[in-house]
Amino acid sequence: MLLRITIATFSVGLAMSCLADDGDGMTESAKIGQKIVSKIHPLIQLPFLYNYNKNRQPSLGYTQSEFEFNPIIPIYKDETHGLILRPMFTDYLNTQDQKTSNQFTPVQLATYLTTKSGDFYYGAGPFVQIPTANTSSGSQQTGVGLSYAAYYQPTHWVLGALAYNAWGVGSNRSAGTANVYSYDTIISYTTDNALTINLQSWINGNPTNGNSYNTNQVLLSAGKTIKVSKAHVFWQLGPSYMVTKTPTSPQGWGGYFSLTVAFSERGN
Repeated sequence: MLLRITIATFSVGLAMSCLADDGDGMTESAKIGQKIVSKIHPLIQLPFLYNYNKNRQPSLGYTQSEFEFNPIIPIYKDETHGLILRPMFTDYLNTQDQKTSNQFTPVQLATYLTTKSGDFYYGAGPFVQIPTANTSSGSQQTGVGLSYAAYYQPTHWVLGALAYNAWGVGSNRSAGTANVYSYDTIISYTTDNALTINLQSWINGNPTNGNSYNTNQVLLSAGKTIKVSKAHVFWQLGPSYMVTKTPTSPQGWGGYFSLTVAFSERGN
């Protein structure tokens, strides 16, 4: 019994030592890739995301492709503080019975007044959702609220979350309210040679008439960061699974791909 405990303890210790912090061993690309994962670093980032979901409820023949472009724009920074703007553009292509419809959702803007404290990075700021011109694409209310994020980022690891909450302003509720919330959590590990593995889960909701219409998706992805001229390219690929089953949520397996081009500045 004692031998088993000793072997188990040694195995755990060996595994932990393999993942121990070794900041001197991380390449420049690995460090940039780690910063890209925690989205409130003062890097200019151009992230493109594609997310495919099938078996959209209530029709199992209904599939959905999601496209996102969420640039990260640092306005200013010093050693410990900064201001980051994150406009979010999302478009859905819904296909059913060989017919495709386009659904461009409301444009959103998240802002973060950020602080760095040791291995912790956190920030918060105003959040705005702009009304849509087309009732089929989302609420015609303005949404105002708060965006916030917090990440713990020791060498190699990133653990944290990015979130926002907003409330609808205005009386036009013909296409629903702008009461929205989103919570995006992640656990990430980046190796010395810039290979990154992410386990990510997000929950989105839009409470309207007593219904929350939550969508909850889990994603597992892996990829690498490479340097191309003066930029770094960070790519991730992997399976996704939509946990929820609602009239607005595609349940089941899908696929995920993201590509981020980042431009670092001296001192980042």
